[in-house]
This record gives sequence, structure tokens and C-alpha cells, in this order.
Amino acid sequence: MPLLFTGFNAFGQHECVSGDVDCAAGFSEINAPVSTQNQCTISIGWRYAALAFGRKLCLRGLLDDGPNECVTLEATGDIRALAATDSHCLVLLQSGQLYRVQPKLQAELVAVRLEAAPRSNSGTKRSIFGAAKAPSSPIIEHIACGSHINVAISSENCVYSIPSCLHQFSERQFRVKQLQCGHEHAVLLNANGDVFTWGNGLRGQLGLAVLRVEETPQLLEALAGIKITQIAAGGWHSAAISAFGDLYTWGLNCSGQLGMRVMKPGGVLKEPTVYPLPQLQDLPECDCSQGGESNDYCEPLRVFAGSRHTLLIRRCGRLWVSGWCKHGQLGRQLRNLSYVDAFQALEGITMNPTADEVLCGPWSTLLHLKVSLD
Repeated sequence: MPLLFTGFNAFGQHECVSGDVDCAAGFSEINAPVSTQNQCTISIGWRYAALAFGRKLCLRGLLDDGPNECVTLEATGDIRALAATDSHCLVLLQSGQLYRVQPKLQAELVAVRLEAAPRSNSGTKRSIFGAAKAPSSPIIEHIACGSHINVAISSENCVYSIPSCLHQFSERQFRVKQLQCGHEHAVLLNANGDVFTWGNGLRGQLGLAVLRVEETPQLLEALAGIKITQIAAGGWHSAAISAFGDLYTWGLNCSGQLGMRVMKPGGVLKEPTVYPLPQLQDLPECDCSQGGESNDYCEPLRVFAGSRHTLLIRRCGRLWVSGWCKHGQLGRQLRNLSYVDAFQALEGITMNPTADEVLCGPWSTLLHLKVSLD
């Protein structure tokens, strides 16, 4: 179960097993005790990486004075999810308790106290003796954060801009499937396939016709009626894949992260930099041998995003990339380029499209493969 890394690693956020690349796509294996018996949870910031194994949390990178610094902490229970940004890392336990830790050598896990959710119409809960019961702490199920946004969602569908409760979805049947954050915005996907966005939308990352800030989750009307199965939030862009296998991207396209051309033909004039509404992408045909004469076999299944780069896994297992690649975040095959403004396949690596994981840092990419490359 190797972890393969490529991209910005100037602060020693990842300790590579060797200096050589481990696959033709240009990824290097990193040293981490990952096994089938040891669940691994990872989140990547710009100057450090956070890895959790069971109750143990390891922070590695630039923590105080220099690169290659490392600190290990132990939580009170098994860690379920991590969300790292430069100033802190959110730590969610399997119990639903939420903690925050600052990336420094003297780091401590500090419990996050969230604002009480609005009272329901059922009235105040009381004991059998009539005394009012104190409100219970919310059980958190999803977390995500960016450089200017921190989001948690409780089992009661309360949306927290930590620590404040800013919204509660009233429908009992509402179930959150996925939560992603960019630098300043959040994207939420529910089990029905509806997409909600909020935060700073001045670069079009909210998918709204008008560039504005939204304080609470808003249904993405442009995708209403289209069942979405996967979402991603980059620095200032967003992406979604539908049940029909269509890829939609929107927001900032300064480095081709939407899979759209940066310059007009001729290379003199620029195309628009901001696309506020979701754009349906016409992906190149996949030339893999599994697709036969039909390209339907290679529809996109999952999408991931970093600060200015986007990756997707197609049904055949090939990894396709677009966006900024100056630091090698799209693999060392493309390291000599500044950006790629059309999706292209990475050669030399095939993934399990449903089991393998892709994690994007701001300037990096990590692949968590469930089976060995051998």
C-alpha cells in the first residue's frame, strides 16, 4: 500500500524512501507505516503534512525553525479525518469530537468548542424530574478547511463556520456525502446529488452568475436537476462529475486548472480568466486498450483539486491532469512546463478507480495506492 508523492517538498513535508522516482509518471514513494491493518489519514498543507494512524498524529515539515521537523501526538480516540492549513490542523475523532492543533514542535491537541445549534420546534428537552437538560455537544461528521475558511458539519446537518453555527439544513432526509474547501470557499454534495456552495465567490468559484460573497450554503442552480456524484474544491476553482460521466469546472483558470485554454490561438491574447458558471468539459478520448471503440468506458469517475491544479481518474484507471505544474505537482513528466491547459493522461501509472485515493496539497499531489506497484 505505497504512498506516492510529487510536487513541492522544500520543507521536508514528506520523507522519500529514495531519491529516485518509483514510476514512469514521476512519483516517489514516501516513508510511512501504511498497511492493510493500519488505517492512514492524511492532509497536506503548504509547509507541513499531517498523517494519522489510529490515535497517533504526526506533523512533519516546517514547524518552527527549519525543514524536516517532526512532532508526534496521541489523541484520546481513533482519528477519523484531518484538514490541514498553514495556521492549524483540524482533527476529527471517530467519536465525533473535534480538535485543533497548531503545527509547531510544542503542539497540543485542543478541543474545539462549537456554538450551540438553533433549538428545534420540539421544545426544551427535560429529565424525568422536569429539569431542563443541558444541550449536548454536536457530533461532527465532516470537516474541511482552507487558508480563510473552516467548516464542520454535524450529525444534525448543522453547518459550522468554526466555531459559529451559520446554517442548518432542515430536511430530515438530508445527508452530506462530501465536503470540500478551497482557500476561501466551500462546496458540499448531498446524497441526492445536489451541490451547495458558499464563501468568497469573487473569482467565480461558487458557480453563481454574479461574483459575490455568500454567507450560507446556496444551491448551485446551474447544476440543479443533474445528479452529481463527486466534487472538488481547489484554491479558487471547483469541479464536479455527474452520474452521466460529465465533468464540470468553474472559477479561476489562470493556469489552466479548469482544463480550458489560457491563451487564444496564436498565443497573443488571453482567454477569459474567470468562468463563474459551470463549464461542461469535452475531455479528450482515452487511448487505453480497455475502452475498445467506445469512449464511454473511460468516463471520469472522481476529481481532485489543489491550489491551481486538477486531477481526475477515469473508469479505466488512468490519471488525467491539468493546471499549474511548476513544482512537479502533475508528475515529473510535465515539470519543464509552467502549466497544462488541457487535460492529458499521465503515462506509467494505473489506479484502482474506486479504491485508490488522490490527495492534493496546495502545490503537491499524493497517491495512496491500495496495492503495491509490483
